[in-house]
Amino acid sequence: MKKIVNIKSLLAVVVGLTLASCDQDVSVPDIPRENSSAAIVKEETVSVQEGNTFSFTIEQENLVEERFDGQEFFDVVSGQIGIRVIGGTATLDEDFSFNIPKIFDVSPFLLQDGYYYGYDASVSLEHIVNNVITIINDGQTEGTETIELQFFPVGIASVIINDTLIVEIND
Repeated sequence: MKKIVNIKSLLAVVVGLTLASCDQDVSVPDIPRENSSAAIVKEETVSVQEGNTFSFTIEQENLVEERFDGQEFFDVVSGQIGIRVIGGTATLDEDFSFNIPKIFDVSPFLLQDGYYYGYDASVSLEHIVNNVITIINDGQTEGTETIELQFFPVGIASVIINDTLIVEIND
């Protein structure tokens, strides 16, 4: 019994020393992607009345070449963007709901949380996005509520975006 404890202890020490001696630099050099474009959300904040719709603009630096994505089975996937809620005072499914699919529902191979927005990024440097979120008229007087949205590239997307947008919901 004592031998097993000694062997386990020795094994734990060896594993610990091995891990401690590994290079701790986890930085990965940025590899430029071909056929890609940086993008931003043009607006910082948009306001909308309960029960109404809103829009915002995705602005790209360059046009992205159309291509067929055989893995995901979409005809044109030049603009694949993820959207997730990262803050705010409004409540999902009470004050607002998404009209676009969850990323996992689009492809179980894309292990990202959030919602999927795909568009053709090959035709214009500005893309107006509307009808991705329904603002629910709940009939309650609550004052201004907010939704803070984060935008990020999905999978090996051609549109590289890392931006946020605040949606103000007014009664």
